[in-house]
Amino acid sequence: METRHVKLDYEEALNAKKQILSAELNLLQTEKRVRNYKILRKKELITKTKLRTALKSLRTKINSIRLTLPEEGEKMEIKAIKKRAEKRKNKDIKKQLEDIQSKLERLK
Repeated sequence: METRHVKLDYEEALNAKKQILSAELNLLQTEKRVRNYKILRKKELITKTKLRTALKSLRTKINSIRLTLPEEGEKMEIKAIKKRAEKRKNKDIKKQLEDIQSKLERLK
């Protein structure tokens, strides 16, 4: 291979050096941005996987709670049973009051 020399005056050589240094600077800045991007992307993926696992565990907890809670029809039945029990209590109290009143009248 043959070496050739090109004669440049001082300003052309200086401009060429400036352009080369500028190109190197741009490449280094680009490399720095790429590295930062890779780091941030890894953090993002880690965070996404943590979020995904947290959501899965939350979903399983919600489903287990839903299974233990009564369904809408069962809730209605429970309310009806409670109302009946309360009516019985009220009837029992009324009956007891009537009994007491009748006993009081007998004593008079």
